[in-house]
Amino acid sequence: MTEWDGPAYDALPLPHQQWGKRTIAALNLQPSETLLDAGCGTGRDAQVALETLTSGELICVDQSRTMLDQCRAAIGADPRVTIAQGDLDSPLPVAQNSIDAIMSVAALHWLSDHKNVWVNFFTALKPGGRLATDAGGFGNLERTLNLALKLFPETSFPSWYYANVEDTTSLLIQAGFTNCEVELRPHPTVLPSYETLVTYLQTLVFRDWPLTQIETLAKAMTDSTLDYVRLEVRATKP
Repeated sequence: MTEWDGPAYDALPLPHQQWGKRTIAALNLQPSETLLDAGCGTGRDAQVALETLTSGELICVDQSRTMLDQCRAAIGADPRVTIAQGDLDSPLPVAQNSIDAIMSVAALHWLSDHKNVWVNFFTALKPGGRLATDAGGFGNLERTLNLALKLFPETSFPSWYYANVEDTTSLLIQAGFTNCEVELRPHPTVLPSYETLVTYLQTLVFRDWPLTQIETLAKAMTDSTLDYVRLEVRATKP
């Protein structure tokens, strides 16, 4: 798959910022805690979290080198921040039982399944540690993707995994989490113009598509609305 374009990503009017603020608020962060941002991207949410972590630490983890380059350019000089490359499907690059809180925004649906991710999060958290995540959930972009298939029947999509409430809750409990709250929340997002929609689809959703194909899809999306459904998870390590 085409590598992420960090600067182009940061230039877009992303609904991810709203999702990030909801996720951070759910953690009730304390100033001296250690927070891990799993799938940090360009560090937009990390910068918001740092406003609270005045004497704490922030560990930013992402698999994409270009995203981490953008994150490093934005906040890498902050002594509270550590930036590390890592695959969320593998053990996190931190010591076991070392993290007070984990957040993840718009990242987990890029994993083909979540069999390992909750175990990895549980292992990294301290006893009493908290988890708050946002990702595409069951039904995410269903209308958009069906339209794409109607226009281009031979097309294929990345191996997104839009998990449902039941499977996610079961995996959280199996990993050892308690106080599990899992919710699917529709978040339809209207983009301000056709040009913005084209750039958005090209940068985020269909990075491997040719521009002409993306433009055809964008013209067919007459209301410029992306039918997002968010899977929100809140849980605690006992």
